[in-house]
Amino acid sequence: MKLPQILILASLVALSACYYDNEEMLYPNESSCYDADVSFEVDIKPLIITKCATAGCHVSGTGRVVLGSYSSIKNIADDGQLKDRVLTRKDMPPGAPLSACDQDKLRAWLDNGAINN
Repeated sequence: MKLPQILILASLVALSACYYDNEEMLYPNESSCYDADVSFEVDIKPLIITKCATAGCHVSGTGRVVLGSYSSIKNIADDGQLKDRVLTRKDMPPGAPLSACDQDKLRAWLDNGAINN
């Protein structure tokens, strides 16, 4: 082999040893879509309103528990219905369960005492 061919081969070998791993791609279940400080106002209330209230289920006149205020959501969080229906049985919201990220947010908020923050 001539010197230019050896240099090219050596360069290719050296470059092939260098690669970049994206942590999210390597460990998709390890990454988090939220920080540890889940907020009722920022994370949970919009989630409940979008997935439960504006979906036409938990609004006035439906005969169901009306969700939207902190006190109404806190009541079903305290009696265990929210965790049971959304995180355990996953039959709410109807049609499809919450995304894994939204379930993680809700679980973290419930585990932190379902505070109004």
